[in-house]
Formats: sequence, structure tokens, C-alpha cells
Amino acid sequence: MNMTGLSRQLRLMLRGEILVIQAKLGFAMRRVTMLALALLLAGVGLVFVNIAVFAWLSPMWGPVWTPAGLGLINLALAGAALGLALALRPGPELALAEEIRAMAGESLEAEIRSAPLLGSLAGGGVGLDRSALAGLLVPAVGSIIGALGKRRKQAAKSD
Repeated sequence: MNMTGLSRQLRLMLRGEILVIQAKLGFAMRRVTMLALALLLAGVGLVFVNIAVFAWLSPMWGPVWTPAGLGLINLALAGAALGLALALRPGPELALAEEIRAMAGESLEAEIRSAPLLGSLAGGGVGLDRSALAGLLVPAVGSIIGALGKRRKQAAKSD
């Protein structure tokens, strides 16, 4: 097996995973920031509108129906805001990062399947079957990538 090619494919696969994580994290941060800002501004505005509408409707609807009507209107506005938040979709950078990750995985798998695996390294001894080695290597690479992701999250939390 060409170790340089395998190393290059592993680096590419790792870079693809990092890009996917960065794209997802960036999208989540933008979404949370916009939701927080929208909720803050909507809350302030809603308080003043509720005070004005309550003062206007109280003589006509009475002390019981005025708060009930305003509560229903507020629930409808909250439902609309929730619908807008759920309608947000990730941008094209996530699709690109996932495409790079998939290409790297396919290339790595093709490299593993096409190379004579461990047979030449064992000095003519009994080598592992290609499918068995691929079955061992892919989870190992996944574990390495997962460990690197956890380490990165821990480093981000400590900063």
C-alpha cells in the first residue's frame, strides 16, 4: 500500500470532517444569534404594544376579555416567530463540506481496496483479507476523527 497516498487521503478526509463541523457550528451560531436578537427586540416591542392595546380595549372588552384576547394574539405571534426560525436552512458551504468529506471517504476506500494490504509487509506470511482490513481501518479512522473532534470541543470550552 502506498503510505503517502493513504496519508494524503486520511488528511483530506480529516479536513472534510473539520469543514463539516465548522459549517454546522457557524450555521448554528448565526441562527442562535439572530433568534436571540429577534426575541429581545420582539419582547420589548410586544410589551409596549400590549400596554397600549390593553389601555385601548379595556373599556370596550372589560377586565376579563381584554387580557384573554391579548394573550391569544401574543400566542399567535410566538407561533409565527417559531415558524420563521424553523424555516431557516443551512447555506451552500455545508453542502460543499459534505461533498468533500464524501469524496475523501470514497477515495480512501478505493485506495484501501486497490492496494495489496499487509501481505507485502508480513514478508509473505498470511495477510488480512482486503474487506477485513477495510472493516478495521474505517472504524479506526472514525474513532480518530471523533477523538480529535472531542479534543477540539474541550479546547473551545476551556477558552
